[in-house]
Amino acid sequence: MRVAVSNFKGGVGKTVVAQHLANAAALDGYRVLVVDFDPQATLTHSMGLAEVREWNTVWGIMCRDLCREANRIADDYDDPADCPYPTADELPEDVQSIGAQRVQDFIQRTSWSTIDIIPSCANAAFVEFASAQYRSIHKAWSFFGCVARYLDELPDDQYDLIIFDCPPAIGYQSLNAAFAADILYIPSGPGYWEYDSTTSYLGQLGDALEDITNGFERIAKDAGITLPKKFDDVRVLMTRFEASNTLHVAMMDAFKNVFGSDVCQNPIEMTRAVEQSGRFQMSVYEQDYRQMTRDTWKRARQSFDSAYGEFRDVVLRAWEARTKVEERVE
Repeated sequence: MRVAVSNFKGGVGKTVVAQHLANAAALDGYRVLVVDFDPQATLTHSMGLAEVREWNTVWGIMCRDLCREANRIADDYDDPADCPYPTADELPEDVQSIGAQRVQDFIQRTSWSTIDIIPSCANAAFVEFASAQYRSIHKAWSFFGCVARYLDELPDDQYDLIIFDCPPAIGYQSLNAAFAADILYIPSGPGYWEYDSTTSYLGQLGDALEDITNGFERIAKDAGITLPKKFDDVRVLMTRFEASNTLHVAMMDAFKNVFGSDVCQNPIEMTRAVEQSGRFQMSVYEQDYRQMTRDTWKRARQSFDSAYGEFRDVVLRAWEARTKVEERVE
């Protein structure tokens, strides 16, 4: 199952949530792949990687996909010379060189034995500009399906769970994450502006997915992509929550009035351990409780354990529902 942790509001805890869910799942016995879509690369650094080449990031996956799709589209013509779009050999040299990479070349080991990562780096920020350029070069390229096609190449038994840490924007990378994800997890702080941003994010993401459905229907069909995009589940997770803060409680009620049961019942509480998680890039599962009061660490651990337990239930229900559908189809 693939889960995108996404919101275009910065500072709501996307990376902290993605990191803790990955760590908790690994401790629970699952094999996890995390994909860092964010050029800030905080998740990458938190997983112990310091130096990353940009062609080993999601940008490299998109270049590789463009090469493969260019050749597939040309092969659909009886005479490839009749194809109005360029083949891989006619693409920019940097794209061609990356296109030769193997599927496993993008995956790196982390400091956790059962967590692997497709990392990011600051230089990957130009993926938004490069993708626009590539689209102008090859107008039949279904740019929104790159990551989904890449993940489909991985062996089914290599990972149990794939978690995406998305950038605070709706762009080429975040749309790829959305199209590849089965479940959308949306972290949000307990303030009004986070509430406003989260509702706006869902509206704009829905508009973007609708625009792709309407504008790229033929291209998607030729590429084997089913439109419109549908998620198995969508959840809103409150972060930096203080149960003793009346404003936070009121905002939780406001979220529930809008999103109902899609709001997670177990928010991430604000504690010193959570603050240190972001500051030192170490999850609560990695921190030494002796560096703070034991009660503080214990409260943070219980908060993330509860959030993860609810997350696991969401994933397992979606997996069971999908399995039943596949069995009926067979």
